Amino acid sequence: MDMPEVIPVCYCGNPTKLNMTWSNDNPGRRFFGCKKFGSGFRKPYWFFTWFDPPLTPSS
Repeated sequence: MDMPEVIPVCYCGNPTKLNMTWSNDNPGRRFFGCKKFGSGFRKPYWFFTWFDPPLTPSS
């Protein structure tokens, strides 16, 4: 598993956390998100960016 060289910083000033989604559209795809997301933190400051490239449909 590749690890990022640089950890993005959220708009709130905190380093982001590398997470993994298990949604139907992106199972196992990793993304950076604010550590405060889900703790009542205001959404306009929530940072999100994909770490892994988009998944390709399997044959």
